[in-house]
Amino acid sequence: MHTLCKDFNIKQNNAQAWLMYEDYNYEQEPFSLEDFRGSFCLGAVDLSATTDMCNAKILLMKPNDKKKYIHTHYWILEKKLTDSDDISAGAKYQEWARKGLLTIHDGNEIDITKIADWFYHLYKDYNIKSYITGYDQRFSKAFTDRMSDFSFEIEMILQGKVLSNAMKYVEADLKDRLINYNNNEVDKWCLGNSAVEMDNLGNIMCVKVKKQASKRIDGAITLIILYELYRRYRSEFHKLIDKE
Repeated sequence: MHTLCKDFNIKQNNAQAWLMYEDYNYEQEPFSLEDFRGSFCLGAVDLSATTDMCNAKILLMKPNDKKKYIHTHYWILEKKLTDSDDISAGAKYQEWARKGLLTIHDGNEIDITKIADWFYHLYKDYNIKSYITGYDQRFSKAFTDRMSDFSFEIEMILQGKVLSNAMKYVEADLKDRLINYNNNEVDKWCLGNSAVEMDNLGNIMCVKVKKQASKRIDGAITLIILYELYRRYRSEFHKLIDKE
């Protein structure tokens, strides 16, 4: 965060709430991966080894439909289950794990290769094919090596100023009810924990509310990375969707 603030002249004390509760808490028609069997998707990850959650998301669409369907999964270390700071911030890790929303890892480090495996199982189990997957640079070598083993296309997406337009796009689509994330409880928690900082040129980036470390925003960051990929590959992606 220090580097971003220094490089992009973003002040660390001007964070404001990003979204109103009603912006992301709205009725969504439930969908399943079976609804998209044989489809193409875009993918994104936000990786962490020891502290934050890891998150992976895919974006699916239907022909002649502006709505984006988001499927997601989280990973977290077992020791975080009793982290009082996270719990007081609203984390319900054990409940979310029982619901299949996240995977709990034992030990002191998340096995990042398992996140790449998640994309492979989407292909193996549902024939959902990733056109390209975006990742941030942190802790990425194990992920990129594994994705290469599966011959999946990947692209590094730097965080910070480059995601400003994507973040604005996410906000607009949420307000227009064009994102169906299956009302995923972890996604909802992350969106509610997200604040926005703006530099003097109007560039924005996603940060934690009141700089509180326990306010996890990994799911929001991954969604923004996913939208940056969509911005870059919109034409190619829609050509694939129209052929389905």
